[in-house]
Amino acid sequence: MVRIFRFTCLALLLAACCQHSLFVAYPGHIARVRHLARMGWADPGWNWGSPFGTAHDLAMGVRQKLHSSSVRKQWIEELVNGQVDIEEVKLALGLRIQHAARQGMDGDGAGWKLMTDMAACKYEGLDGPSQLQADLEQLAERLPATRLTEGSDSFGISAARALVGMGFIEGGC
Repeated sequence: MVRIFRFTCLALLLAACCQHSLFVAYPGHIARVRHLARMGWADPGWNWGSPFGTAHDLAMGVRQKLHSSSVRKQWIEELVNGQVDIEEVKLALGLRIQHAARQGMDGDGAGWKLMTDMAACKYEGLDGPSQLQADLEQLAERLPATRLTEGSDSFGISAARALVGMGFIEGGC
């Protein structure tokens, strides 16, 4: 009976973790659970491109967070050092690509292709980040060269090169 009670408590705690940011402690371990939406492009309520849905709500938050060029420059520094969540990067990419495509700054459609691949869930799952990085490198090769300070995160550097090449710092999301 005690085992069932412990299992039920653990299940309820894990369910709560999916909804809120909190610390989970159990004997010998402390794990921080972050809430940037561990929901992603493959989830039913995501609705990328729609004025309704989780993607729209989270995109508004990313736009507000990255409201000025000075904030975006700092965010790029954090990105190249592996301090930005991949889901936040995907949102920033999707938003910037929408603008860049309209302005003819997305590498002759390479950015638009990457965004449609995100919407088709190509970059979800275990291989998603490595596939996204490879496609970001291909996109960056089609954009104006960007000079970035050294960083410690290869995915972040690839994403930063693509974003900066599409005018992210000046134009935002």
